[in-house]
Amino acid sequence: MDTLDAVGALGALAQESRLKVFRLLIRTGPTGMAAGDIARALDVPANTMSSHLAILSRAKLVTPGKKAAR
Repeated sequence: MDTLDAVGALGALAQESRLKVFRLLIRTGPTGMAAGDIARALDVPANTMSSHLAILSRAKLVTPGKKAAR
């Protein structure tokens, strides 16, 4: 990881809710969790969770998963 990426990652994690999301996803493992499940688990509104996940994604700390077939 280069310095610029490290600074971006640390900046993204320097907010309590985003750090909680990251820690939850680390515990969950490679299967991950749906955004709505993360929001419910952490008692965060869905629109706020979307913003947090976008920031973590731009910092390359999370990646979107495949959507389940309905």
